[in-house]
Amino acid sequence: MYSLSPVNVLLVYGLKTYIHTKYIEMTNQRIVSIDFLRGLTIALMIVVNNPGNWGQLFTPFSHAHWEGATSTDLIFPFFIFIVGASIAFSMLSKVSEPKNHSNLILKVIKRGIIIFLLGFLKDNFPFVIDTAEGYVFKPFDSWRIMGVLQRIGLVYLFAGIIFIKTNWKQQIGIIAFILLGYWALLNVEIEGAYVLELGKYAGGNIVTYFDNMILGDNHMWKYVNINEGYVLGWEPEGLLSTVPAIATCLLGILAGTWIKKDLQLLEKITGLFAVGALLTAVSLLWNLVFPFNKGLWSSSYVLYAGGIALMSTGFCMWLMDFKGYSKVAKPFVIFGSNATVAYLMAELCSSLSWFIQVGDQSLNQYLAGGINSLIPHAKIASHTYALLWLIPFFMILRWMYNRKIFVKV
Repeated sequence: MYSLSPVNVLLVYGLKTYIHTKYIEMTNQRIVSIDFLRGLTIALMIVVNNPGNWGQLFTPFSHAHWEGATSTDLIFPFFIFIVGASIAFSMLSKVSEPKNHSNLILKVIKRGIIIFLLGFLKDNFPFVIDTAEGYVFKPFDSWRIMGVLQRIGLVYLFAGIIFIKTNWKQQIGIIAFILLGYWALLNVEIEGAYVLELGKYAGGNIVTYFDNMILGDNHMWKYVNINEGYVLGWEPEGLLSTVPAIATCLLGILAGTWIKKDLQLLEKITGLFAVGALLTAVSLLWNLVFPFNKGLWSSSYVLYAGGIALMSTGFCMWLMDFKGYSKVAKPFVIFGSNATVAYLMAELCSSLSWFIQVGDQSLNQYLAGGINSLIPHAKIASHTYALLWLIPFFMILRWMYNRKIFVKV
């Protein structure tokens, strides 16, 4: 019988350790690429949500009025796409064993509910309103129910369960079913709703009609006057339009599954670019009959944002993993490592800045006015103010990152 000498044993052990270490390094690099994109989207969300003047924005940093899509309209679906990729990264090795499914589903449900509740509390903070009699507790019958984190929570919950209980072919089928079904649904004429014929805040389609029927006027983002003086709420992160957002997350799951495959790095990058280009081309054709629309989260918009997200992921992997330019990612990796904390800090501070009064104006208006007095160009001043919002949060997040404090919701 052949036996290994002590020297050979050490060589084999050393080679095995080296290969294992390099595998871990490559895996971490790929996750860093996703963390970079996650951090970039969070940073951009903070910037576009906090301009010095909402009336002074450069077009790329403002949302499309109704139909169409600007670069700002891609930020939210990018983040949901990354949520999907993260689901695949964290669960792929566990879903192959059916005995793990019940425990995984419970964790997904728990996390989805927590994210939803955090968003619910954030959107109603600071829980008081200013009246003639002074500050009073905000009545529960006027609390907003849906919002950005609420949508993320619901999408995570449903997409996570789908990932656990299905394979990649079934996931593609579910995406197709959602997008085609949603397209058909938005062409259904019902009494009190028009077919895609509404201004930005009107309630003339089945999406807003459904949200208004389930949530009620008082629990939606804002009210608007439409035909005959009727007041109807508008919810940009509504219930029905969250369904196609699940498809966005499933695209991210498929991307994450592909990235985790045992393939050459360039093969993975090429695949992401190829599928991304195909989805973008299909979306541009679909846009001719079913326009891009973030407010409705239209099916063409799902493919458009998903296609660009796939190509962006491929580019980041090429730049950081293949070419080795990972140092440029560090500031955004810091944002991405505590993404929920970053978003909540920014949103809560923004709410407080509008709530706190400095003389006859809010603290937000007072600070923005200071920037305007230093920078004569109104739009540049507005965006400079938004960029300055990143500094205090980055300092806090860097402190957390350096001390390996990562808050996992």
